[in-house]
Amino acid sequence: MKRTFFPLFLLGSLFCCLALVGCGGGSPTVTGTVTLDGAPLTNADVAIEPFDREKGRGGDIVRTDANGKFVVESSPKKAGLKPGKYAVYISKWVRKDGTSPSAEDLEMEKAAGVLKLAVPPQYSNRAEAAIFTLEVKTGKNEPVKFELKSS
Repeated sequence: MKRTFFPLFLLGSLFCCLALVGCGGGSPTVTGTVTLDGAPLTNADVAIEPFDREKGRGGDIVRTDANGKFVVESSPKKAGLKPGKYAVYISKWVRKDGTSPSAEDLEMEKAAGVLKLAVPPQYSNRAEAAIFTLEVKTGKNEPVKFELKSS
């Protein structure tokens, strides 16, 4: 009887440890809105990149919805953001007819040269200092608003 108890005890302990790790505070959640000249910017890519990569923080890229809103949070497939300061770059690529490619087709169509940038380049130019910054705190953060101007 003692021999069957010990493996069950170990298995139960392992399960409890995994459950506690899964129930931790998790990554911060960041929500926001992107507008261009006051109107929601749909299908825009919001790239969030850490200022200090040496601290082990990673960034993320999310796409805005029909209302210009976006959410950055962790999931089983993504680690999410860690607390710290980030640079934010916003881009929206469109075809000649004004439609946006899917996130899956974006890079292929950019490489083919069939897309043009639909926002002023200073908002997406990673060679320049970021116009927008973001301070991410632990837990749920206050919603942010990135207001782009076409001129």
